[in-house]
Amino acid sequence: MTITLRSARALALAGTVTLGAACNMDVRNPTVIDAATFNPNADGATLALSSQTNFFIAYQSVAVFGGLISEELWSGAARLQTNRLAARVFASTDDINADFFAPLSLAIASNENAIGALQGGLGAATDLNLARASMNLGFSLELMAETMCAGVIQGGPQLSDAQLLDSAITRFTNAVTIAAAAGTSGASIVNQSNVGLARAYLQKGDYAKAGQTAALVPASFVASVVTSANVSTQGSLGNQFYLNTAAGQVVAPKLYRVQDPRMPIDSTRAGGTLNGLPYIVEAKYTGYGDPIRLASGLEAQYIAAEAAIHGSNSTGAALALIDTRRAAGGQGAYAGATDSSSVVTELLNQRARDFWLEGKKLGDLRRNPSTSRASVLTDPDGSAFYVPSKTPKFGSNYCTPIPPQETGANPNFGSP
Repeated sequence: MTITLRSARALALAGTVTLGAACNMDVRNPTVIDAATFNPNADGATLALSSQTNFFIAYQSVAVFGGLISEELWSGAARLQTNRLAARVFASTDDINADFFAPLSLAIASNENAIGALQGGLGAATDLNLARASMNLGFSLELMAETMCAGVIQGGPQLSDAQLLDSAITRFTNAVTIAAAAGTSGASIVNQSNVGLARAYLQKGDYAKAGQTAALVPASFVASVVTSANVSTQGSLGNQFYLNTAAGQVVAPKLYRVQDPRMPIDSTRAGGTLNGLPYIVEAKYTGYGDPIRLASGLEAQYIAAEAAIHGSNSTGAALALIDTRRAAGGQGAYAGATDSSSVVTELLNQRARDFWLEGKKLGDLRRNPSTSRASVLTDPDGSAFYVPSKTPKFGSNYCTPIPPQETGANPNFGSP
């Protein structure tokens, strides 16, 4: 089963941000909701889809910038803080608000507001618009937990990653309950939410629930964010990985140039070098309208296999999945050690290949801090950075701090 979703607006590596999809309550427009006459039953779809668009903005932003931290991309941007981000040496004083916090905050706030408006409507118990908003809020909270060292929701107090994951689990659970009650029309939301729920349980360390939830997702299920190739909106609605490839801002890292069909590269691009590097680029996305996978049965299988290793030292499911995915990548059968540490490392290597440029690897690295970085296609901390003139070594910062825009304005963090 393949599900496609509406397109997202996203960010470019230059660091500019366009935050949209908010309702204008002053202009009379038949496609805009009037706050005074809002009806959760009649206007629910418009509100939920608007909030979903904000989640898609955040998703693409985190996938791109998180991909720099996890070294799924090499940066060619001139922006100092983008290069510091890619080298994992950024600090709390760096202005990375537009990269992570701003789009995630907007996605969380808009979907939370949508839930507040929709949960009072008639038929809320089976309202797919409410289920969709709950699901997208769950994903937004989960991304904040995986990407940031701590989070903040709508000007509130600092929240730990565990607290963010607990909130995500609550929202995913609500989405599943509502969508399941709606019957077959809610099946896609149920499956997407179960992937997100299993992922949140895994990130939190609740391995039993992660495996149980992942097992509910059909193996063939795929949900993708569909982007737009419209010329007038390529910079905002187009696939942001392709946008940055076409703009000459990113290069495929050396560890990904291994002739695996899951990680296609293009070494034939005309031109010179990028940041002194040969212009060898990703070819997974070849157009502005290429979809980006959000949730899938394949991811659920990876979650269940990793949860079994961490939870009970059971490697059977992981070894079977590893051999299946190695075959998909043109590799021979796994011949390495079969202890838990070795198997989880190989599982993460295959996961890095399957989900390259899909916004998942940063969470993988943070969840498995002792795993050999080189074995999962990431340069080890302390090794030479790929652009020596920018910084001499890779650092060890794998999560982003709450930015100064928030700490300076939020009374929970003291006076500006």
